[in-house]
Amino acid sequence: MKMPKKLVFLIIIALISLLIWIYHTSNFEYNSTVLILKQNNYFRNTLIQPSNTSCNRNPFLVIIVTSYVGHVELRSAHRKAMPPEYLSSLRVMRIFLLAKIPPNERYITQEAISDESNTFGDILQGSFYENYRNLTYKHLMGLEWASTNCRNASYILKVDDDIVFNFNRTYHFLKKLPKGNRNLLMGYILNNTVPRRNTENKWFVTFEEYNRNIYPPYLSGWYYIISPKIASVICEEAMYNTFFWIDDIFVTGLLTESLGLKLKELPKNYWLEYYELLECCLQDMIKKSIRCDYVVGPNGGRNNLIVEFNEAYRNCQTRNCTLRPKDHELKTECVVHKDRAIFSDGEAEVHNINL
Repeated sequence: MKMPKKLVFLIIIALISLLIWIYHTSNFEYNSTVLILKQNNYFRNTLIQPSNTSCNRNPFLVIIVTSYVGHVELRSAHRKAMPPEYLSSLRVMRIFLLAKIPPNERYITQEAISDESNTFGDILQGSFYENYRNLTYKHLMGLEWASTNCRNASYILKVDDDIVFNFNRTYHFLKKLPKGNRNLLMGYILNNTVPRRNTENKWFVTFEEYNRNIYPPYLSGWYYIISPKIASVICEEAMYNTFFWIDDIFVTGLLTESLGLKLKELPKNYWLEYYELLECCLQDMIKKSIRCDYVVGPNGGRNNLIVEFNEAYRNCQTRNCTLRPKDHELKTECVVHKDRAIFSDGEAEVHNINL
């Protein structure tokens, strides 16, 4: 007996509607051959964990470094600038946050990452693919691991692997903070940042993803300090908020806004926006014995800059380098060729710079 044409038509319509519904409500999207999962708890799934002894010594500080899986040389530079044995002597530990190797990556293998992990014991690798739209998972993965496994640590420092920072200055700054500050969230605050609505922009955000005209205040992911208690609260809050893929905005902006947390500003003279300024500061330490009091800046693609900068600062301490004269301000004496504002969310911006 043949099925009535009207019934066949209705079944086809129902199947099409079901497929459309599945497409729009799915937790998955596919982008540049990389599977991106839009599910808030996915940051808890890992492929590699740091060694079990990582937090046994009750660390004072845990450094979590966001690193692309293929950035082997950058991770090596961090280890050379701040050797694990040196960090351990100060009750400081460091882990690198990686994700799964994407299908189009030809220069690194999972076997190599496993070997690196076995050698150093400082790799935390998520089971999600490396992709800028998966950075939120990587960010939360690091915060949750540190706040869960090292809950007795005083502080967590989150940095990006291509950022140069003065470890000695950071360490002594934290040592001077009042003890027992369990509600700390401190860094470079970005205010009045607007969503990118240009569809050609890498950081394009739809109104469905974010329907407000301005992002709440948030911290630059370059470098910020957070207490384990606040990190834990933020990770828990992430489970109950709509996922947003720009990690700094979601983690230190939207979630902190939802929790009513107050961001604290690090001193403005902590930061150098252009790597040329960091290079000038480095050369002044080496050639003129003028101490560089800036703490954070980009490496400008110079992977070894973090090694050279920290070595020069330590040498400066033994040589009793002088303070920079007030009439020789770094930003008026150093030539900057870059035209990109480093603290933007990825879109090139051209500025007239008077130096």
